[in-house]
Amino acid sequence: MKHKKLTIAALALALTIGGTTLGMKIAGATEGAGGTPPRPAGPIRRAYWRALGIRTAPLQLRVVDATTMKGIPGAGCTIGETGDRIETDDKGIAPTIDAPIFRHPRLEQMLAELHGQLTVLCYKNGYRDSIYMGVRMHQGSTTETEVWMYPVGAGDRRIEPTLYQVPIHRLWRIQLADKYRLREEGEGPERPQLSRPDTGQVAPQEAQGAGIQTPPRAIEPPSGVPR
Repeated sequence: MKHKKLTIAALALALTIGGTTLGMKIAGATEGAGGTPPRPAGPIRRAYWRALGIRTAPLQLRVVDATTMKGIPGAGCTIGETGDRIETDDKGIAPTIDAPIFRHPRLEQMLAELHGQLTVLCYKNGYRDSIYMGVRMHQGSTTETEVWMYPVGAGDRRIEPTLYQVPIHRLWRIQLADKYRLREEGEGPERPQLSRPDTGQVAPQEAQGAGIQTPPRAIEPPSGVPR
């Protein structure tokens, strides 16, 4: 009984320090202030992530000059969700780190994601800051991400970060579209069996065994234009 009470107390403490319950905010480094970056997530928070079943995978970054595609040495890169910071070598390659596979709780409510997503921020004097959002993290494989940074030009006055949004995996998008589609609507690559006009024509893809293709549709002329 005593052991059970200690376990419950430890779990309550982890939930308090960790921030919130599953499905809400589960990531985030300790807040910084006054130009001081947030501190990396500590061992207790990381233990909390593991208790929630959040796995990790290797992440390796290569930072390049977007105009020459050559590696940028000495670029500082931070994982937004954890606060972990690494620096690139003389070839623009950062050390491989073990990073958590966070899945977006809002998207998870619609459909389980095939991968996690992280935010990467890179800095280097003479270059615009670079922010990569949605970097895909897959359990059991190494994520290799190339970060592009643009040099500051002589005429630049308003120097803002460059933002890249990494798209969610196409298979997840297909499955999400299927989940909410009515049987008689939609035309994606995963399209259902749709009725098609009897034109006597067979799409070349169908003749090659690729399955039902989008039915031919008459293009409606703009309003007011004679048919």
